[in-house]
Amino acid sequence: MAQDADSCDPIGTILIQVHEDLYQLKEKLTNFPLEEKGEALNIQNLETAIKRTEMGLRIHIEKYLNVVNHNVLTTPVNDDNLYSPHTSSWLLPAVIDQKSFVFPLESEGKLWQTQRQHGTFPHAFPKIKQKIGLNVKIMQDPENIHHRAAVNANYGISLPYINQRKACVKVQKLIKGSTIANLTVPPTSHRTDPYFTPIPVPQADARKGILSMIERGLIPPTARITFQNPPIIPRAAPLHNLDEAHKIPTAAPFTIPQKPQLIPVEATKFSPKKRRSQGKGKRSRGHHDRKIMKVTTPLTAVKSPWDYDFFIYNGVIDKTSTDFLAFKEHFHLSWGSIFSLLEHVEKFLRDYAIPEVKIKGNNLVAFLPEFELKHRLTRYDFLSLLENPIHIQMMLNIPGQRYKGQDGRSEAANKIRATWKCFKARKLFLIYRQQKWASGVIAIAWLLHCHKTRVKKILKESRERHLENFRIRAKHLAANWNRIRTSRRTIIHIPSLGYSLPVRQNIDDFNIRQNMQLGRLCDILDANVSVIYICSHQMNDELLLYYNKILSLQAAVKSGNLEDRSDLQDRFKIITPEAINIFPKHHMCLATYLMYSPKAIKRIKNLIQGKQAYIVSGLLHRDDLAVADMLNIPILGPEPEIAHLYSSKSGSKWVFDSADVPVPPGVYGIYRHQQMLEQLGQLVIDHLEIQRWLFKMDYEFGGNGTAFCDIPSHLECYDWFLKERSRYGYEDWRKKWAQEPALVKISEELAGILAQHAQPVNEKRFPTWRKFLQTFLSQGGTMEAYPPVESVTNLTVDMLIEPNGEIRVLSTGDQLHAEGPFISSGTTMPQTSVDPQVLTSLCLKIGNACKMRNVVGYFSVDLVTFIDPSTMGQQVWATGLSLSYSDQLALTQLTLYLTDGHLDCSFSTLKVPCFVPKKEKKMSCLNALSVPSPATSRYAVMTTQLKHDNLSLVFHYVFLQMCKAHGIGYDIEERQGTVFILYEHLKRNKLGMLTIGEDLQGVLMTFARNLFIIHQEISAPNMQGETNFKTAIDDIEAILGVTEENKIRFEEELKQSKDDKNLSKPDK
Repeated sequence: MAQDADSCDPIGTILIQVHEDLYQLKEKLTNFPLEEKGEALNIQNLETAIKRTEMGLRIHIEKYLNVVNHNVLTTPVNDDNLYSPHTSSWLLPAVIDQKSFVFPLESEGKLWQTQRQHGTFPHAFPKIKQKIGLNVKIMQDPENIHHRAAVNANYGISLPYINQRKACVKVQKLIKGSTIANLTVPPTSHRTDPYFTPIPVPQADARKGILSMIERGLIPPTARITFQNPPIIPRAAPLHNLDEAHKIPTAAPFTIPQKPQLIPVEATKFSPKKRRSQGKGKRSRGHHDRKIMKVTTPLTAVKSPWDYDFFIYNGVIDKTSTDFLAFKEHFHLSWGSIFSLLEHVEKFLRDYAIPEVKIKGNNLVAFLPEFELKHRLTRYDFLSLLENPIHIQMMLNIPGQRYKGQDGRSEAANKIRATWKCFKARKLFLIYRQQKWASGVIAIAWLLHCHKTRVKKILKESRERHLENFRIRAKHLAANWNRIRTSRRTIIHIPSLGYSLPVRQNIDDFNIRQNMQLGRLCDILDANVSVIYICSHQMNDELLLYYNKILSLQAAVKSGNLEDRSDLQDRFKIITPEAINIFPKHHMCLATYLMYSPKAIKRIKNLIQGKQAYIVSGLLHRDDLAVADMLNIPILGPEPEIAHLYSSKSGSKWVFDSADVPVPPGVYGIYRHQQMLEQLGQLVIDHLEIQRWLFKMDYEFGGNGTAFCDIPSHLECYDWFLKERSRYGYEDWRKKWAQEPALVKISEELAGILAQHAQPVNEKRFPTWRKFLQTFLSQGGTMEAYPPVESVTNLTVDMLIEPNGEIRVLSTGDQLHAEGPFISSGTTMPQTSVDPQVLTSLCLKIGNACKMRNVVGYFSVDLVTFIDPSTMGQQVWATGLSLSYSDQLALTQLTLYLTDGHLDCSFSTLKVPCFVPKKEKKMSCLNALSVPSPATSRYAVMTTQLKHDNLSLVFHYVFLQMCKAHGIGYDIEERQGTVFILYEHLKRNKLGMLTIGEDLQGVLMTFARNLFIIHQEISAPNMQGETNFKTAIDDIEAILGVTEENKIRFEEELKQSKDDKNLSKPDK
């Protein structure tokens, strides 16, 4: 530290040396002999001049050190010769060897130039600097003639000639330059770079000290320094032995020197700061002891602080006790503050009726600074002053202790009064808070109600405006339909399923369900049609390429040559609304997704700009009207309310009743449990031959809302019913008076039979009859009879009511039931179960009934046919109506696209032109015109419901290559084969399949063979997953068995008829 100060600023040391030299000069002049030259020397004047010079130098030394040096005044400690045997009170050497300091004669500018560069010495004393420099030269060489003349001129003193000094002075060579060696300082960039590796420290720099190396940057300022030889070595402190007797003298027997008498007070003044940094409860006695013992002399016995403890009895200090007097005498310098604190302690003890406490004197004095700031005494502060605070704290914690002391009764009364007031205020506050909370809830509810009402009003007005615009555009479409359907137009297909939210939420993979009608793209078969297909999944490049290849086969199918394929990408567009990625789990219908997709809407607007366009949706939703209003184009379909009404099970019964078509026995519009039991009992009594009864919810589809129960087989009184009917006869049995006893008996059993034996079709959604019944009654539904035979065939007929009122039958098909008799998993097209003329007549009646109810667009009718056992005739019942575009119609469009055929529903035939080989094409034009082109029939098996969990393990291109290797594909020349419908590229567990063949039996066998091969290729022996491939194969095998049986029976009947004819000829 001293070395650092010396290297940085030597001027302070020089001035101190000058001061000491003047002092020595004065001593020598005082002892100078007067007889040397025979001259009289005025010693008094010389002493006066030297004193004046010494005083001036001292003043300048103090000013300079105050301004320049910011550290503690020290002297260099490197050279031991600079120190004298004893030191002064300032720790400065009293005698300095003249050989240690050599002052160059021309060093004045050098010494002060350094200080000017540092800018630390004031520049207001140039004369003082010159005077100090002259004094330094005089002290260096007092024998010099010029120096003697200067002293004589300035002070009027003639310096004597001193012979002894000549022998001590040594002539030294003057050297100009810096007297300080260069120190190692790293660059600034290295000192501020945290990643810089510190440079090694030389031994010379290490001797300068740790502070010097930190200031120069050799040691980082945040470095953790550990001394190999620590400057402070801890050792055990001697403590008082508790076994020895400890006596407190009556008077203070110690004597303290007069000078350090104030040291104990100062120690008590500064020691609380150090103790407070360690906590109030841990005030160190040893530290206080060391502070006092450091400044006291070891000649007298010093009394330790804990000897000044004293007792307080019943809240009053005994001021005559020896302990208290010793304490007061020891700390009399700060007694004013101590007296105020003791008054608070006494009051505290009296308030709590504490009989006896022992006060720690050192703790009390240590607490004084804090007490002077707060002027109050807390319980914690009071306990910190005691020797045994735990016992006193237990006493303070006793309930009611405060009221045992002084003014206890008044304090208790005040406490009771304050508690009562607090109780009343708390009670009023709780009432106020409850009222405020209630008012806030009411206000928020009212604001929400107003906002909800306002939003509802806005939505209602918006929907009314959309509906009004829809009706205006529908009228315009109807008026111009004949022109539109024959001109160039754009059809926007939105295969949206606009069911209610509870229905949509319970459909697995709802978005995949809305993407199963990709066959709509085949509307481009008409050269005047362009298609925009709204897809519920983002299609990757692989799927887009697949459908591009399928749709490019149009020209190749007509010519029979694969090389004639044409690119039709400009005639169809597949658009995915961006809102599907924003709302992935909201179970929205596709129209809603499109409504919230401004980018998709903008793209559609650009595609249809300046063109004739209309929308073909699925089951219409009110958001379809909003989309149509955004695009300003009409919709080929009915109003959403009409579509939902007549697509329900009860609504379809109204249409069938008005169309006067046969329907199964049943009732509809059921919303109460008692109503259901009463009408079901009446149905069972009226139709005892019906073994199974169906329960269908109004707004479910695909068999999800269907349950069945074989009621007669579980009725105990069923045999009695049959006897009663045979006794009364068929006509009288239908009268109420004959059925009344039967109704009483069946009403007792019916509820229990349904609870135990009714079985929902979708057991995952409705595991019990109770849950099914709850949803059934909330939606409403119908009860109807199931045909009383084992062999039943379901049919689906697709129809179109054009805007100009024309009704057309577009497709017919017999249903396949792979997952049960109530769930359709595919169809065979065209249908072969019912006489086409009878079926067409029946469907046209239903179409006219729909037309009378303002139904426009595509719809499908579900029917069931069977052989009535009572009449042995074929019976056809209408069972369902759906005012939407069906999956069967989409696959029919794909079949016609791939075969270039024509479907005649009036005869249930699919005719395709026969392929003419190239050799026959070389015939003359006359022969070609004279011979009509032959045609042949085709049958198709189609499904969109195939699912297999292992399909997700195979990519689409691998799957297609696998099918190709097994001969599963489509032959353009023969116009038969298999085509797959791929929905999406993520899960890949569902697909559709279309198989086309020349006869129904052959195409069913091909379809089953394809399923078997695919199942074998993608399945493992221990396959864990869900699939309907096996059940589909079993259903087709059952159909093939029935077909083979019917074929054999038909051949036998044909042979029998021929034999009958041969036998009848001789008679003639």
